[in-house]
Amino acid sequence: MLKERLATFWSDNFESIFAYTKMANHGIKGRVTDYNGNPITGANISVSGKGKPIRVRHEAGYYWRPLARDTYDITATKPGYYSLTRRNIQVNKSEATEVNFILISKSQVRRKQKIPH
Repeated sequence: MLKERLATFWSDNFESIFAYTKMANHGIKGRVTDYNGNPITGANISVSGKGKPIRVRHEAGYYWRPLARDTYDITATKPGYYSLTRRNIQVNKSEATEVNFILISKSQVRRKQKIPH
């Protein structure tokens, strides 16, 4: 009985399930690193016009954010680093748009500045 019900459910909903899984590829994806290519976990990725930012949790600095097809400004931030905004990023319908960020450490910039005596 359960087997038949599942088969019916599958055939009744296959197209919508398939369309939903295709949507999982829409949006933005990328990596957040420092100037030396080291991953930055804990960075926040904010999207213009969207609510709460997402947090980069992957140990190699990768992130993914589902978004509808449109044009967005996308910002990466993390305390101790200068934020970076990538403007007019176009998200298309066919696949995720890659948006990588290289954040510069504020302490690294201070060390490189020459302080007069």
